[in-house]
Amino acid sequence: MTGLNVSTLVPVVVIVSFGWAMALAYVAMPRKKDLLWCALAMALHGVAYVCFAFTGKAPLFVPVVLGNAALLACLVLIVEIFLDLRAVQAWRWWWAPLMALPVVYAFFPSPADVAFRVILGCLVYGGLCVALVWLLCRPHPALPGRGRRITLTGVLLVLSIFLLRLLAALTDHPPALSWNASNVVQSLTLLAALLGMSLLVLGVVLMSEERLAQALSLSRNNYRLLVENASEGIVVVQGGRMKFANPMLLSLLGFAEEDVLGQNLLQFVHEDDRAKVAEAYQLRVQGLAQGLKYPLRVLTHDRGTRWFEISGTHFVWEGHPATLNFLTDIQDRVEMENQIRSLAYHDSLTQLPNRVLMCDRLKQALANHKRVPRYGALMFLDLDNFKPVNDAHGHVAGDMVLIEVAQRLMRCVRETDTVARFGGDEFVVMLADLHEDRLTSLAQARGLADKVLHTLSEPYHLLLPQHDGSVRTVTHRCGASIGLVLFHSETGREERLLQQADSAMYRAKEAGRQTIVLAEQQFGEAACA
Repeated sequence: MTGLNVSTLVPVVVIVSFGWAMALAYVAMPRKKDLLWCALAMALHGVAYVCFAFTGKAPLFVPVVLGNAALLACLVLIVEIFLDLRAVQAWRWWWAPLMALPVVYAFFPSPADVAFRVILGCLVYGGLCVALVWLLCRPHPALPGRGRRITLTGVLLVLSIFLLRLLAALTDHPPALSWNASNVVQSLTLLAALLGMSLLVLGVVLMSEERLAQALSLSRNNYRLLVENASEGIVVVQGGRMKFANPMLLSLLGFAEEDVLGQNLLQFVHEDDRAKVAEAYQLRVQGLAQGLKYPLRVLTHDRGTRWFEISGTHFVWEGHPATLNFLTDIQDRVEMENQIRSLAYHDSLTQLPNRVLMCDRLKQALANHKRVPRYGALMFLDLDNFKPVNDAHGHVAGDMVLIEVAQRLMRCVRETDTVARFGGDEFVVMLADLHEDRLTSLAQARGLADKVLHTLSEPYHLLLPQHDGSVRTVTHRCGASIGLVLFHSETGREERLLQQADSAMYRAKEAGRQTIVLAEQQFGEAACA
């Protein structure tokens, strides 16, 4: 019984083998090591059949030694692939003794030794195929699903080649691979090699893709767990609208998912911060704001307006540009910073600005008066008859008086004016933007000083708590001595103006207290010029 035309089948096997090798190499570059090894194995398989095709046309060394060396290396590489995938700790050089097979063939090159070569080769090659079957039959995460079954089918087909050739050799029908010997064994051998190796490669590719899909699925699950359990809010914004929000962000905002998704991000942002957020979004979606981090006020559902810090990056969401944003609630930090700032610039008892903040505002007022030719005034106040309340009723009573003084001063002045406590019972009032005319400004400042003097001289009714839990009412009277100085645009003279007002206050004390004294410089040409 004759087989198919061997001269046709052999080139087909070679072409398919090299085709698979090139395709695998292209797909595998640069990171899929298993596919790269498989590509090399298929290239060696093609080389083996090129050598076998020269049987009878080239020295026997080519088909017998080189051809079998290439085929052996092909099978060894495939076994190595699966040992590596299953993480089998095999002896590193386990395959080295097998490579002696082509050397042995070199001593038996004659046509009379064909049967011996076939039997020996089938035992070695069949043994490698059996090892592959053993590696593939046991399930393993690195050998998933359909790919493993397809590869196993291909290996069994290849194993059938060697069993068929072994049977032929043992029954005195040695299947010499020749372009002229188109027998059934040769034909079935080539067809099984073609189909078996193709199935093996296809299975390896499928397993590689399935492993990639598993890794991607695992990565997505890890990402989902990371996002859902993140301690900061995460939101995806695309086209200005919120496409995804993690549970932490929904909790921080106090909204349900359906109330957030699809909505414009800006509707959850304080109106004073919307322009800044819109500009930052445009920069970020273009990839121009990497590392940008800034604070903004967010409108929450049940906690009012809160401060957040936002950072993020651009990325692709469902095929379109978007931004991945991270929001951290910094309300406590902002409040702490405000408290620290307040302690640095305000008096802790009366909550009025302290000397540092007053000097800063006086500096700003002097600079403003350079642009707008108006006068301002400073009043330096020291309470009269304050010490007796401390001596008679303790520091709690004294503190109550100071707090009441601060409140009365605030009621006397305009919102644009500044009242500060310099320590002890000393207060300073700055009146900004009085009038362009000096005498008119002086009259306005004097009128307000009279009002302050009258207000502070009214009695103070103090409710003092007692040790037994009762409250005792104490009435105390104290006035103030006031030093007054006008200023115009004397930039850099803040301390000197304060000293002048302070000196005028001391002269008011010397003049009998409960009075107002204008600084001496007011009577000179340089006073407010």
